[in-house]
Amino acid sequence: MEGIKCGPKLKVLTDEQVDAIHEATLKILEKTGVRFDSENALKRLIAAGAVMHPTRKNVLTFPRSMVEECIKKIPHYGTYLARDPKNDVEFDGETTFAHCLGGNPLMKDIDTGEPRMSTLKDVEDATKLMDALPNCHTISNLVVATDVPPEILSIKTMEAMIKNTSKCVSGYALNIPTVDAMVKMWAAVAGSMDALMKRPLFSVYGSPSSPLTWDEHAADVMLKGAEYGAFVDIVPCPICGGTAPITLSGGLAQQNAELLSGVMLIQTESAKIPMQYSGRLSMLDLRTGKNIWGVPEMALVSAATVQIAHRYNMIADVYGVTTDANDWGMQVGLERMMAGMLPAMAGADNLSGIGGAWDNAASYEMLVIDNEIYADIFQAMRGISLDDNKLALDIIDKVGPMGNYLAQIHTMKNMKDIRISPLYDKRPADKARKDGIRPLQDLARDAAKKILKEHQPTPLDKDQLRELEKVVKESEKILMKK
Repeated sequence: MEGIKCGPKLKVLTDEQVDAIHEATLKILEKTGVRFDSENALKRLIAAGAVMHPTRKNVLTFPRSMVEECIKKIPHYGTYLARDPKNDVEFDGETTFAHCLGGNPLMKDIDTGEPRMSTLKDVEDATKLMDALPNCHTISNLVVATDVPPEILSIKTMEAMIKNTSKCVSGYALNIPTVDAMVKMWAAVAGSMDALMKRPLFSVYGSPSSPLTWDEHAADVMLKGAEYGAFVDIVPCPICGGTAPITLSGGLAQQNAELLSGVMLIQTESAKIPMQYSGRLSMLDLRTGKNIWGVPEMALVSAATVQIAHRYNMIADVYGVTTDANDWGMQVGLERMMAGMLPAMAGADNLSGIGGAWDNAASYEMLVIDNEIYADIFQAMRGISLDDNKLALDIIDKVGPMGNYLAQIHTMKNMKDIRISPLYDKRPADKARKDGIRPLQDLARDAAKKILKEHQPTPLDKDQLRELEKVVKESEKILMKK
């Protein structure tokens, strides 16, 4: 899987400011502490050097030396693996990739445009569509299958994604039995448990409850995944003004403390597990109590999170394209481009957001549009080349004053230096008026329908499919009894 190599990186924080946030983080961990409601997590962390807070229930404090030793052991970046090795994603701190938003309970209907409860069919179709989009490098469940019983939601969602893409897939589990079931599913795809352990095709997701709390299930699921050798995505989601200080620097420090507490927990199982610093700091509108997206502050903290994650040589996964608009219109494009551009130019390893719309909904049209937005962002990230071919001094001399470059072979060979979107309307104005102008979302809808009709993801072979479906059926029986 080819990402985009970063050129000179934007810094929204100086190196000294990054150090200041790190220092503030150490103080939070050492004095305030973090709550763990998992007995397993408490025992492990105390054995590793954490200290029970004298008055706060289930709260551990972390000596500075323990935190700094933990940071030294963090694996540098890492490679996420796909069932088709050509789609493996290698994170190196210098290459950027993008992925979808996740967990929307609503989908904007592709025919009516109206929001409705999302279904397992939406999970399948959205995954298939993302499999075809070149700028969606990894895939998670864009929407929640609300027509599936909650006990088996995670495994049915994962089954739908496995069958409809050969790209890297990330999922979630709410309890340990579900982790066990999903591991068996991936072993069916890999061919055996031994093959899966040699080439882990899955990751687990852990999100603390801000401020500074790990509930029992989140902690235990991460530990169980790490026991199997799964890559771990740690996803703190504090909200400035609600579950974090309203100041951006305070929010970044708390987010960092939550993240590092998760890293220390994972390291009680293994220090070799690649981890993703999936910072999701957002903002609260104090007038309405609404969590708002697509604001410049979100773009700033996402770019800052990249710098903080890279201080620890961790994969920086942050908000990319987002919006808080309530309908199609200029606001959507303005907010999504701004929100994606800043962290991209800061050198984010992984940018999220593809396919998210508004009202907690996702959108097939937005998947297509976001693919184009990221294409533009990535084009800007590539920068300007200054080799002899690109400087073109010989061609400038050959054409001379009052000439033109249309007939030059150099023009034909380098024409792709200028990206022209196949989706955006770039027709001359008189032709556009004559032939008719359609809204961008309508063009995107047509493109999405065409892809869903024509695209065929790489299928599982018969043995893989038979074994996967057998594991899913057995897991359904077990999980539905609990």
